[in-house]
Amino acid sequence: MRDLCRWLTVPAFLLGTDPARAAELEDLVSFSVERQASGALAAMGIGVVPSETASTLVLNTGTGSDARPDFASAQLGGGFTVSDSFPLYLEGYLGYTRFNPSYLVVSDADRAYVRPKWTSISGTAGIGWDFALNENLVLRPMVNFALGQVVSDTAVLAAFIADHIGAEDARFLRDGGLTAGGLGGSMMLEYNKAWDEDYEADLSLRYSRIHLKPIAGDRGVVGEARAETLALWSRMRVPTGLTLFGRSVRGVGEFSAAWLPGDQGEILRTDWLVQVGAGVEFNLSETWVPLAREVRLVARYTRGDVLQGFGIGLAASF
Repeated sequence: MRDLCRWLTVPAFLLGTDPARAAELEDLVSFSVERQASGALAAMGIGVVPSETASTLVLNTGTGSDARPDFASAQLGGGFTVSDSFPLYLEGYLGYTRFNPSYLVVSDADRAYVRPKWTSISGTAGIGWDFALNENLVLRPMVNFALGQVVSDTAVLAAFIADHIGAEDARFLRDGGLTAGGLGGSMMLEYNKAWDEDYEADLSLRYSRIHLKPIAGDRGVVGEARAETLALWSRMRVPTGLTLFGRSVRGVGEFSAAWLPGDQGEILRTDWLVQVGAGVEFNLSETWVPLAREVRLVARYTRGDVLQGFGIGLAASF
């Protein structure tokens, strides 16, 4: 992530019509996953690291008339402690990312911005142990495993080059795919305290690091990424005085701040993120809905160095 320019930025170049330049063009503009493995894995890393605010997030890194979302992610998952007497902690997350970097392609007569798309789907599992420091504070070391698939779509670029140098010479441009695996760990300090009248506060500090590399049949592809996050997260629940399904409705306020020293920071073009959120939480224990005890709906605003985004989170307690 620390070298976004190396991974994601390609300088403008000329497209000639001489077929002899096909090999040179391949080196310059083949945006398949195999050619951009580190950058593609870095984009995947955003969906790999478990987040307390697992939600759908759309980020906009443009301004003015150029403003448009070029990154989207969604994460679904959570964790739980088996019991007080057996404090084994288990977590699982499914992540999705869609990233559209821009490349400027220039020919003798034309210029165009090409936006290949990287799409990744990943799963992350964690296993840890709760060490109770007091009745409200827990220290939780964890081991994390990740598995994912990332693909790129170069059809737009292939069509552009085919128009200028001929389809025969554009054959090297193709859609690519890459399977990646990750191994890492997390250390988490979690605080929870509840008061009378439905007031409750949560606070956590978590450091996560997962190293991603190609695996299986893609093991020979050169590329790797370091997904790393240090995040402070907090949530406050307060009674609203309203009732729904025969139980009280609580208002929810959230604040989190994250430092991204790993490769995600280069994809997002920032090494920090601040997020605020507000929503509601209601109890379903008196309804026909099975298993779910509480449901929480939160809208979130995210801000980074050169970006902003909005997200919606839906969570359930069981």
